[in-house]
Amino acid sequence: MVDAIAGAIDARPSLAPFQLPGATVYQFMVNGTEGRPTAMVTLWPSLRRVDAIGSGAAIVFTRIAVVQLVDGVEVLFRRETGEYLVIAKGGRIVVRS
Repeated sequence: MVDAIAGAIDARPSLAPFQLPGATVYQFMVNGTEGRPTAMVTLWPSLRRVDAIGSGAAIVFTRIAVVQLVDGVEVLFRRETGEYLVIAKGGRIVVRS
């Protein structure tokens, strides 16, 4: 699912420079206008966690139950309780809690 998440917003995942014992962690940059990086996303599949760092915000989103992809537009990470994190193509980050 990592490749599908990154691909939905035109990013390329790679292994993070750090790892958990017995679990893989991934990172990718989301480019904005003119190809400049605007957000960094870290996926922790074994922890059901996503970290998103953008201009002026650092978000740690845990207890993810559902991932929805809108190919070429955005990725939505939804918690069991309904709150969600959206990471859009171009690096826009939205949290609803």
